[in-house]
Amino acid sequence: MAHNPSIIDWSSAARRDVEQFMHDEFLESLPSVPDRDALIRADRAVYLLHQTIAYEYTRPVRDLRQRLMVMPRERHGDQHRMTHRFDVGAHGKRIRRREDRFGNSVVHVSVPAVEEAIEFHTRAVLVRNRTSVNPPHWSRVSPTATPLTEPDAEIREAAHSLGPVRDVLDTADAIADLVNSSFEYAQGATSVRTTAADAWKLRRGVCQDMAHVMIAMCSSLGISSRYVSGHLVGDGASHAWTEVFDPTRDVTVAIDPTHRRRTDLRYITTATGRDYRDVAPTSGTYSGSGGQGRLRVRKVVRLVDVG
Repeated sequence: MAHNPSIIDWSSAARRDVEQFMHDEFLESLPSVPDRDALIRADRAVYLLHQTIAYEYTRPVRDLRQRLMVMPRERHGDQHRMTHRFDVGAHGKRIRRREDRFGNSVVHVSVPAVEEAIEFHTRAVLVRNRTSVNPPHWSRVSPTATPLTEPDAEIREAAHSLGPVRDVLDTADAIADLVNSSFEYAQGATSVRTTAADAWKLRRGVCQDMAHVMIAMCSSLGISSRYVSGHLVGDGASHAWTEVFDPTRDVTVAIDPTHRRRTDLRYITTATGRDYRDVAPTSGTYSGSGGQGRLRVRKVVRLVDVG
C-alpha cells in the first residue's frame, strides 16, 4: 500500500533517529486530522503519543503518592512500543517503574510537597503491524468476575437469550451487538464505581460500562474476556473495549461494544485487566488540606506513518 503523502516517510533513517519524535516540535509538524480510512485499510501504522496529566490544588499538599498506568505496554500482540519517556514536573520526585501481574507498565511517583500543581508527561512511539503473527498474551492470571463485572440474573438472562455457544467469536460479536443496541451512550449517567449490573439496568453509560457489561455476559456463558484501556485515534478521550479468548482457535480477538465492531489500526492498547479498577490511569493519595485536586488531561495522538 502506498504511504500517505501527508505523513513523513518511515525510512530506515527515521527509524534509527526515533528519538526525534519525542519532541513537541515534531508533534506539531504532523497532520492533526488522521486519515481513518487509511488506517482501516492499512497493514502497518506508526503512532506518536503525547499525554500530559495535571493535578491542581487550592492549597499545598504533602507526601503525594501517585500510581499511573498511562504508558502503553512494551508489547501487546502486533503493537510494539519502540521508545518512550516519562517525566514529572516536580522537585524531589522519586519514580519507580514495574510490571503488574497482567504485564502492564505501571509507574509509581512520590513527591514530598506540591505547592499548586503537578504534571506527569508521557511520550511514546508505537508501531502496529497486522501481519505480525504474535497474538496478544493472555495472562497466567485467569480473568474472573469482579465486583464491577459480576453478572446478575438480568445479565445472565440476556446473555443466554443469544443461544448456546457454538462458536466463541460469533457469540462474542453477538454480545457486542446486543450491548451496543441496548445502550444509550450518556456521559455523567454512571461513574467509575458503577457495576455492570447497575449499568445494564440503566441501559445508559459510556465505554467502560459497555465493556464491563460485555465481560459480565461473556462470564455468564463461560467465555474468557478482559477489559482493555487505550486510545481510539481521532478521539480526545481515552477509550475502553474488550478482548475475548477463543481456546478452540487459540486466538485473542479485541471487540469494541461501544462501536459494535472488532478493533483495527485505529486502536492503541495501553493496558489490560479484569475491569477498570485494574487499569485506572491514575490513583493516589496525599497529606494536607489541599482539598480535592482538579484533574486536567491533554492527549494528542498523531500518525507518523501508515502503510
